[in-house]
Amino acid sequence: MSAEIAIQARDVWKRYGLPARPWLQRKFDQLRADGAIDRADYGPWALRSVSFEVKQGESLGIVGKNGAGKSTLLKLIAGVSPLTYGALQVSGRLFPMIELAAGIHRDLTGRENIKLLGAIMGFTAGQMEAKMPEVEDFAELGDWLDKPVWQYSSGMQTRLGFSVAVNVDADILLIDEVLSVGDINFQKKCLNRMDELSNSGVTVIFVTHNPYSIERICERAIYLEGGRIAAAGSPSDILSAYFKGALDRSTTIAERDQVAADLREGTGAFRVQAFSMHEAASGREITSFSTGESVLFRIALDVREPTAFYRFSLRIVDPASTVVSFVDVPISARRSLALERDCVMECRIDNINLLPGQYWIDLVAREIAGPVIDSVSYAYAFNIYGNDEVIEQMEHRGIVFLSSSWALHESESLTAPSER
Repeated sequence: MSAEIAIQARDVWKRYGLPARPWLQRKFDQLRADGAIDRADYGPWALRSVSFEVKQGESLGIVGKNGAGKSTLLKLIAGVSPLTYGALQVSGRLFPMIELAAGIHRDLTGRENIKLLGAIMGFTAGQMEAKMPEVEDFAELGDWLDKPVWQYSSGMQTRLGFSVAVNVDADILLIDEVLSVGDINFQKKCLNRMDELSNSGVTVIFVTHNPYSIERICERAIYLEGGRIAAAGSPSDILSAYFKGALDRSTTIAERDQVAADLREGTGAFRVQAFSMHEAASGREITSFSTGESVLFRIALDVREPTAFYRFSLRIVDPASTVVSFVDVPISARRSLALERDCVMECRIDNINLLPGQYWIDLVAREIAGPVIDSVSYAYAFNIYGNDEVIEQMEHRGIVFLSSSWALHESESLTAPSER
């Protein structure tokens, strides 16, 4: 392995449990000479034919659905679980944050655990004493640092473990989901620290359910699906692959004849029967559009009871589960939109400046200051595309695209604001 390579995986396969039955079946087939033996037939496999390299000082993000093999891959890299086939080489001092309680002794104090974790990494007691102020300052645990860990909350354990990990000069840092625990201020502090580590030459392998964190921290990313690498490349490329697989269109109204009664909520005074999206100008039905365009949403309603006053909302959600907007029937229009019979409600939204990606719509109807009438989650899924200007802004992520203009002026030509 090259000196520039921190981690190298070549054709890695991983199967959990006793491998005796698959192994014996494979040997039996070999003895019978039943043609070429395909390893994939002798599963089940948590990882299949995974190969990649991570250079020293590089940051790699790993995304994928639950069960895709993300945590399994980190455990193999950390050396806490053996691979079944293939080869995996790691070069450098490694600190794994795979589980909150890994390496932390519940009966020891936080301070004693800091020394224990340092000893596991090969630091002497004197070296850890020298690092103690940095770890203590980052953790912000105060007097809790001298209390036993069994009294800690999960968030406090995260603070303790992460504070050690980012202050003990590890060459390789493995982080698996732990940033999802703890208060928002500590999460921001951790992300800032990871930025610093990436810029200082530490190799970072980062698994997260918040795909936008991948763009902030990582130079490259891989997308695992069913134990295989489905895509590898830049964070923006991998986010596109991740989002494409994140939405199951079979759950949307557009892909079903009807929504099962047990999936519906509300009194049922009226029900959403169909949902479609159209070009604002031509009325042509579409499933995607470009940033900045205007669209029409048409909702077919089955009205079972006349309803004069109600609130109807479209909730637009991105694949990171962020609600980007609520679009409601305005109060001033509710009287003119009283429901008497089956009909089609139309909602026009102009200049939708959301960044490119995949989104879905939840539908919620309720009585004014009353109970829910109808509610359908994941009612509709759609795509937004962008031109070069929009795609350029996506490098730094966000939710909306704000058109802007920039200019340079001589400082003398600018009038200073008057003092108040």
